[in-house]
Amino acid sequence: MKHDLNQVYKDLEKENITVLPYRFQHSKSIALADEKVVGIDQSKIDGCAEEYTILIHEKGHFDAGAFYTPASPYPLKERAEHRADRAAILQYIPLQELRACLSRGTVEIWDLAEYFNVTEDFMHKAISYYRDVMGIHL
Repeated sequence: MKHDLNQVYKDLEKENITVLPYRFQHSKSIALADEKVVGIDQSKIDGCAEEYTILIHEKGHFDAGAFYTPASPYPLKERAEHRADRAAILQYIPLQELRACLSRGTVEIWDLAEYFNVTEDFMHKAISYYRDVMGIHL
C-alpha cells in the first residue's frame, strides 16, 4: 500500500469529501458530516506525517459515521474519536502489512511510523488497537 499524502487526498476526493484550509482557534482540523468537508489548519501542522495522520483520522470519521457536535456529552465524543481512529487504522495500517514490517525487523515505533507515514502517537494507537483491543499477537 502506498502511504503518501497525495493518496489520502485522492481517497477523500473519491468519497466526495472536500478538504478546505481554515484557521482554527484551538483545533488543527474538523470533519463536518452534512457538508462532507474536512477543514484543516495548515499553520498548526508540523510536517507531512502529521498532515497524513490528521487526514486519515478525519476520513475515519466519515468511514465510521462517527460524528458529534460541540454540545455532545464527552463519552459520545470519546467514542466517536475512537471509532474514527479504528477506521483509519484498519484502512491505512492494515494488519497484514504491519505484520510484514514486523517480520522484516522493522519494530521500533519511530521506524514503523515513518514507514506508514503517521505520527508516532498514532502508531502507538495502531499497535495498541491490534494488540489490546483485537487481542492479536504481533
